[in-house]
Amino acid sequence: MKKFLLVILVLLLGFGGYLLYTNKFKEKVPKLEIQEETINIDELYIYGTHLNLHGNTVHGDGLQLVLYNGEFKEISININDDEFNLSDKVNDGLYLEDIARGDYYLFLRTKETSDDDKVNYKYYALKNNTDYKETTYYTFSSTNNKIIINSEESYPTMMMHVKENTDDNVYDIVIDPGHGGIDSGANKNGYYESELTMELADLLYEKLKETGMKVKLTREDGELTKNEKLPEYGVHGRAVIPYEVKAKYVFAIHFNSNSYSSVNGLEVYTADNINYDLAKNLVKNITETADIGYSSNKISKVMNGIYTRTFTESEIESSSKENEEKGRVPYDITTKSNYYYIIRETGGIITGAYVDNRNEEIKANPYVKSNIGSETYLLELGYISNKSDLDNLINNMDKYAEGIVKSITPLYK
Repeated sequence: MKKFLLVILVLLLGFGGYLLYTNKFKEKVPKLEIQEETINIDELYIYGTHLNLHGNTVHGDGLQLVLYNGEFKEISININDDEFNLSDKVNDGLYLEDIARGDYYLFLRTKETSDDDKVNYKYYALKNNTDYKETTYYTFSSTNNKIIINSEESYPTMMMHVKENTDDNVYDIVIDPGHGGIDSGANKNGYYESELTMELADLLYEKLKETGMKVKLTREDGELTKNEKLPEYGVHGRAVIPYEVKAKYVFAIHFNSNSYSSVNGLEVYTADNINYDLAKNLVKNITETADIGYSSNKISKVMNGIYTRTFTESEIESSSKENEEKGRVPYDITTKSNYYYIIRETGGIITGAYVDNRNEEIKANPYVKSNIGSETYLLELGYISNKSDLDNLINNMDKYAEGIVKSITPLYK
């Protein structure tokens, strides 16, 4: 009998605690009809400047995501059967740069209209079922906000806290001058790619700084000796620096080469499954300002001047075989992993990063499982094996920088 009474007492205390918890929550979020059913979030990531969520949904009219802090910020969503996301594109979704400072509750909301035209809203709390219980994003320095997305024990839904950023070492853009040191890159017609990329990167750096942006170079002119190489991974590695400085975008500067000197033109490489708006602007502004044509290369081409390449099954098999022959453990590469490491490894889980610490002799990317990635563009700005492309570059390098800046500046403003 005593055991029975003890069980009853525990149940009553638990129910009383639940009521207190629920009432406290509703005091903080008044006048909202919050439902007992919750929305399970199974994906949460930020690529560039946009947040994307994926989870189950409920049936109802006018379904949308809302941010609530006394007033509502409404965000449209995509619905597919019993699931939703904020966008089908990884660099789209909830734009984080224009959210005012404050604390927000996140809900899915349905809208019902009665026969007498009275509108009734129902709110569904979001439960974060991902491995990322707290995600921190830093806006452009022009806004200078720090955004923390988390779930707090006192509230049964996800929250977003937007406040002034006081952290150091936060940059807007990373520019990566390709190659450098012992790695000269392409060597054609008396020019080294590594020297040309550095020269253009310096021009681009100065022009972007004039707009007010905080810009970081992955290497400085003269930083590497002829016997040194900038590591790809590890602390301060080429693909790690963007994470270290919380960059929103990365622009990797390269120049192409081909055994056929007739091959020429601009190629902009991107992540897979993106909104190509910025890529299109880059191609448009660079071709028009620098007077360079689209590349004649058709491999991995998405549209004029824009290319996306991920691993094929045969390339994955070849990589695994090569690692095994060298006594290494094969990496977890998938067909969603970007082929180019600077795009792949700066994007974390979004772009299929895979260089973890399973092989001791290879430095790991410490952010390989990050759910925050820099939106990265690999710019192959013509072929130095083509005399026309090379002459145009040498004589009009400032025009190339101008075209790139023209594309980037609207992101900051």
